[in-house]
Amino acid sequence: MKILVLGMGNDLYGDDGVGLHAVRLLKDEWADGATPGEPSSSVEFVECLLSGAALLDVIHGHDALVVIDTIMKAEPLTGRISILEAADIRDFPGPSPHYVSVPQVLAIGREIGLKMPRTVVIIAVEAKDLFRLGEGLSEDMHTRLPDILEVAKDVLHGLAAQPAEWVDRLRRIRCRSRSLDGRRLGRQSEV
Repeated sequence: MKILVLGMGNDLYGDDGVGLHAVRLLKDEWADGATPGEPSSSVEFVECLLSGAALLDVIHGHDALVVIDTIMKAEPLTGRISILEAADIRDFPGPSPHYVSVPQVLAIGREIGLKMPRTVVIIAVEAKDLFRLGEGLSEDMHTRLPDILEVAKDVLHGLAAQPAEWVDRLRRIRCRSRSLDGRRLGRQSEV
């Protein structure tokens, strides 16, 4: 199985860069030989500043896609993690008519005959201020980074496991994500 872990965001906007930070750290860990699953599984880690249709060049050719990115919520709690699948996210355009959402990118790729990931998991991380200009994560987000990495590793191990185990593993990951949020933040996750 060919897995792509896509860390998205912008380092210049503080906590919006959490996906990029997470992918850098995961890539370093995997370089030390912590590969998940069967020897036939390969994991590629990519820091990505692209969006919309430009993602086609990055995403095609993989069996599974894991996206780590920030998410906007009405009342965000910095670092709260939600595990989503492609069906859980909106498939309509964003703030610009030139923007194409991840589900639309996947649909376009399939329509034009590209091999697109069959499995898509989004590790959505809440941030209070996605537009704070300045490099580096806030202290709150930096504190949550180990939990984000733990969830990402669980997702990767789940993807590399036998397909029948994947659904059960995703449910356990969602439960653990809730308990991590409850323990560390005193609130339940909205997963």
